[in-house]
Amino acid sequence: MIKKYLDESNALLDKLIELTKEDIQNIKNAKHDTLAKSVEDKNKLIADFTFVKKNLDDALISLSENGTKDLASLLDDEDKQKLGEFKKRLKELHGLNKEYARLVVVVKGFFDGLLNTMFDTQSGTDNAYAKKNTEVESLFKINV
Repeated sequence: MIKKYLDESNALLDKLIELTKEDIQNIKNAKHDTLAKSVEDKNKLIADFTFVKKNLDDALISLSENGTKDLASLLDDEDKQKLGEFKKRLKELHGLNKEYARLVVVVKGFFDGLLNTMFDTQSGTDNAYAKKNTEVESLFKINV
């Protein structure tokens, strides 16, 4: 059973890694139209991963008899290898998510700066939108 959960977890992590790499590339290429679909896909994968990970945790706890036995002595070499791959994938996904977050912050900063420039009434510039009674939130919706 543990092998099955490890295989499922690793497969889900591979999909999350691939989607995150695509998202990073899409941000770099300014293809923001794919964001909503990607977020939806990732949320489903995360829900699936959470379910499989809970089952894996339960199976490992059961195998170790609630932590009284050492897992290293109970797992075979294949299970240990798959756990190593699991850890490696988690670290890779963590690194990719950090890169993705940095890019999102940069893009958000750009759009915030653009909005501030468009609606700046304090600097003496006569911006086209500053004199209208328009709420900024009604003009743009940014999904991050």
